Amino acid sequence: APDYGHETTSEALSYYVWLEAVNGKLTGDFSGVKTAWNTLETYLIPNSANQPGMSTYDPNKPAGYAPEAETPSQYPGMLDSGVPVGKDPISNELKSTYGTSDMYLMHWILDVDNWYG
Repeated sequence: APDYGHETTSEALSYYVWLEAVNGKLTGDFSGVKTAWNTLETYLIPNSANQPGMSTYDPNKPAGYAPEAETPSQYPGMLDSGVPVGKDPISNELKSTYGTSDMYLMHWILDVDNWYG
C-alpha cells in the first residue's frame, strides 16, 4: 500500500470509477464513468509500447520456478529452470480473441509524481 504519499493504487482508481457509477445512478448522468474509466486506462493499463516483450511470450513456458524460503532474508530465491511449471491455458485464446499479445491488466501501484524515479 502507499506509504506516505507520492503513490496511488489500482484500488483508488477502481473506487473513482465506482463513485462515478453511483453518481450516474443518482443523477442519470453517467458521463463521469467514461471519464474515470479513461483515466484508469491511461495511467494503469500499459499500452503496447510499455509491453515490448509480450510478443515473445511463450505460453508453453509461462514462468520460472523459485522455491519458497523460510525467512525474508533468503529472498530473492534462485530460479530453477529444471522444475516444470505447466502451460498457460488461456494465452492462445486471449491472443486469438483480441488480436494482440498485449495484456489488458492494471498496474497495482503508481508513482504519481516521479518521486521514486
